[in-house]
Order: sequence, then structure tokens, then C-alpha cells
Amino acid sequence: MRARLSAGSLAVACLAGLAVFLTLYWAAARGPEGAGLAGAAVAAGAGLALASALIARAARIGLAGPLLHELAARDLEIARLTTELARAHGTDARAADDRRWLETVLCDLAEAVIVADPRDRILLFNPAAEAWLTPTGPVGLRRDLATLVDLAPVHSALAGDPAAHDALALRTADQRGPFPARLSMLRDAKGDPEAYVLTARVPPAPKRAAHGPRPEFHDFALARLAPAGGLAGKRSLDGLAYVVFDLETTGLDTREDAIVSMGAVRALGDRVLESESFATLVDPGRPIPPANTAIHGIDDAAVQGAPDQAKAARAFAAFAHDAVLVAHNAAFDLAFLKRAGAQAGIAFDHPPFDTLLIARWLFPDLADHSLDGLAALLGIEIGRRHSALDDARATARVFARLLGVARARGLDTYDDLVEASNMALGLRAAAANFERASTSGRAGG
Repeated sequence: MRARLSAGSLAVACLAGLAVFLTLYWAAARGPEGAGLAGAAVAAGAGLALASALIARAARIGLAGPLLHELAARDLEIARLTTELARAHGTDARAADDRRWLETVLCDLAEAVIVADPRDRILLFNPAAEAWLTPTGPVGLRRDLATLVDLAPVHSALAGDPAAHDALALRTADQRGPFPARLSMLRDAKGDPEAYVLTARVPPAPKRAAHGPRPEFHDFALARLAPAGGLAGKRSLDGLAYVVFDLETTGLDTREDAIVSMGAVRALGDRVLESESFATLVDPGRPIPPANTAIHGIDDAAVQGAPDQAKAARAFAAFAHDAVLVAHNAAFDLAFLKRAGAQAGIAFDHPPFDTLLIARWLFPDLADHSLDGLAALLGIEIGRRHSALDDARATARVFARLLGVARARGLDTYDDLVEASNMALGLRAAAANFERASTSGRAGG
């Protein structure tokens, strides 16, 4: 019994060390607001000293197995990172290193680690948490944790006895579990709760491949955003989540043709989250003309067994939940998306942005506002052109650069960019009317 209690104390202490480390990183990420950084470092040192004492005690009573060594090594690594983070605070170059170190620690942890704000939006997760929750639904920054985990025990513990924080039993939203978990709080300089940390013992996560885009695991800046019910027009452009998407179709008729491929990637402000992507072939329910196959490379054989329009629309809706949709020449893609959504009983009423209109407003004298033209202007490489996912990623990078230009010109909020887009659309419509009138006049003369 004594050995079991000591092992439990050891595990709790090491997880507490991780929570303290996250508290320190949180303070550093908040810049000038993190005035308690030095105090956090002292607290971290004290917490780690306690953990070290427990490790020594466990060693004395014979708990020196592989688990002990692993936890001890992890604790020492957290101590090293704590010292380095305190030194690096306030420098941009070292801040990038801080993020890499944090990601390294999180990737190596077998426990699932999730940080969420008081509204249950995910601020941080590690690969173990991603592997644990992905069967339930899409995992990503700023997503609603309540759609993935039954948070009733968490909310109860937050409102009740702090002693319950060490003995939670969590179930996923699709009722897998229970999984033993622990709850910790992150507080601001005034001591008010700003976020909570969940660590849960879950099945081992598969090793992530070394190639491919590096995951984005944390978004501490979200906690500084003012609360808003939904996508309020006055929200900062940096504070919004975007889903940039592209479709390939059987043709250009938005009333008769159908989708054959969908690709999308998430972005937070001007950060493109390359690893949070969505891609699927789609059965159009009709033959794909060879002329269109020559453009996007998708033929009838490729879409055999692929989701139909309705099923693909449902999957995309889950991925794009509560995000601002972005596309290049968005009216075209949205027309197809809305038709597919209608078959699934889904109304795609997300407020959209169009990189074509934004670019026309920001660069009115540019001769070529196509995706290829903007990518060339901004030095952005497009992967395989007319691949839905590659085009979506290129559009996301273009959009991120356009946001920077827009902010430099005083467009800071969602409504600011909507107004600029609408003005660009109005100017384009006026120019088209003038061209038609001029052509008609020449023909009549």
C-alpha cells in the first residue's frame, strides 16, 4: 500500500511540475502582462524541488523501475526548460526556441495534455491528446473541447472542492472511457482563473511521421481576446479562426455541375495551421467530363466509393465549425458548397471572405488578381495546381499576407475587411456595367 501511495504521489508531483511549467510559459507568452514571471519561476522551482524530494523518497523505498526513471528524467528536463524560459523571456528569437522546446516536451509525454480557456476553447494540446480525441471529432486550436469530451466532471470540479482535481474520470463525447485525469488551473496576475489544464492517462499514441507539416499545438494568445458571442463584427482579424477552402468540380455551371474534390486548411489570424487540414474526393453522382479530368486529374474511377455530396458536406461542416470561410473567387465555391449542404440539410451561412476581392481592394492596379498572379506577387509557391488541398493551402498563405497588408492600411476588424471587400465588389460591378455599356454603344454605332 505504501509503495502504491508513493508511486501515486510521484506521478502527481511530476504532472504538477508540467502544470507549473505551463504556467511559466503562459506568463512568458503574455508579454508585459506576465508580470509574475519571476514569481512563477520561483514557484516552479519549489514545485520541482518537491517533486525531486518525492523522487528521492520513492527511490529509498525501492520504486526505481523504468517508470520512475522516465518521470525523473522528464522532471529534470522541465526544470531545465524553466530556467531557459526565464532567461529567454522577451526576445523574439528565443521565443521561437521556447515554442520548439514546449512542443518537444509535449510530444514526448505519454499523457494527454489539453489546456482550455474558461469557455472550453482549446488553447493547447499534445499528440497524445490528438490521438485520443480524433476518433471522436476534429481536434484543433480554438475548437470547443465540449464537443470532444464530456466536461461535466471538469465543470463540477472547477465549481467545487479543489481536492477533486486530482481524481477525475473523463469520458469522450462518444462515451469512450473512463480515463483517469487531473485538473490544474492557470491564473492571471490577479489570481483569477484564465485557463485550465487537463492531463489524462490514455492509450499510447502512434508515433508521428518525421515528414509533413509541423503541428501547431498551442495558441495562448486566445486568452487575451475579449469574450464575444459568435463571430462579432468588431472582433480583431487576428482573433478569428478561418477555414480556407477550395473545390474541384465537374464543370463551371454552379446549378448543374457537382463537386469532385474538397480541400481546406485552418488558420488563426495570419497563422496557417498546415497540419489542420481537410481533404476528400467526392462522388459527383454523374460522369466527369474528360476535359475537366485534364485540369484536375480526377476521373470516374478515382471517385468510386468516395463520399457523396451530402456526406462530404457534413464532414466539411464539422471541420469548418464556427470559422470564417475564405476562398479565392469565393462566390463560385460557395455556390457549390451551399448546394451540397442543402442535400445534407446544412445551411452554410458562415460569413465568407474572398481573397480575390480583398486583393482587388488592396492592389487595384495589379494586372492579374488570379491565385497564380497573387502567389507570384507574394512569392508563394503553389504545390500541384488544381489540387483542392494544395490550392487551399496556397490561398491560405495568400490570405495571411493580405491580412498583414490590410492591417497596415488600418483595416483591423472583421467589419473593416467586409466593407473593403464590398467596395471592391461594387467597383468591379460598376466596371463591368461600363464595359457592357461601351460594347453596346460601339455595336449600336
